[in-house]
Amino acid sequence: MVQINRRGITMKLNTITNSDCLKYLKKLPDNSVDLVLTDPPYFIGFDGGKGWDSQWNSDREYIQWCIEWTKECIRVLKDERMLVVWGTLKTEAFLLYKLALNRIESITSQNEIIWSYNWGGRSDKNFARKHEYAWCYSKGDKFLFNADDVRVERKVSKNLRTGKNYTKGTVPTCVWEKNNHTTSKDYCGWHSTTKNLDILQRIIKAYTNENDLVLDCFMGSGSTAIASKLTNRDYIGCELDSDYITKSRKRVKSYDRITTLSEFL
Repeated sequence: MVQINRRGITMKLNTITNSDCLKYLKKLPDNSVDLVLTDPPYFIGFDGGKGWDSQWNSDREYIQWCIEWTKECIRVLKDERMLVVWGTLKTEAFLLYKLALNRIESITSQNEIIWSYNWGGRSDKNFARKHEYAWCYSKGDKFLFNADDVRVERKVSKNLRTGKNYTKGTVPTCVWEKNNHTTSKDYCGWHSTTKNLDILQRIIKAYTNENDLVLDCFMGSGSTAIASKLTNRDYIGCELDSDYITKSRKRVKSYDRITTLSEFL
């Protein structure tokens, strides 16, 4: 039975739905979510032949699909809130999609977060590519940013120019170094593109308030859902792969017992 919850959305909050992203997004009302945080397929063959990252016949077909789901995300996103899309510049197709994003008039490019990590192999033939991008677009020109919720400890205690002591931490730069997540509890070996929970929580804290609603239309391993729970936000989202659905739901449920970030660091 379809029920309308307190947000006017015809689906249960804090659930991951087994669905195609476009079919799922079209069921959501306009201006109903506070943050879109998602990690789409990159079209570079990460799926190991399963199809979710190699289902398009051409770059053009892939880019058109990306633009379609992106516009649906923008439609359901509230004004002055953020669309955050994980991506890569490794392929021409995703680069062209990034350029297309910049041309959508209803959103404004505000930043790009660079996640730097040290896990994976190395090569003697070139510098190892060990980073990913999270592109941040606001719906409109203005956007919510909770600076005090994401401050970090300063390396110095006083302003070297004025001599005055700092009374609070500083807002980080957009380059975030988070080392090998394969050695921490937030990593799951059954999904090849798992995102780090610390990184996701910082994004969510910066661009939403407590009890806000976070949408991820490519749930994958369920990391966005977990990060939302750990920061006291609601979430909704979908995932097409039935195997990932089963595993991600189980993984998200395992975090019901966790109340603080320190318990799994």
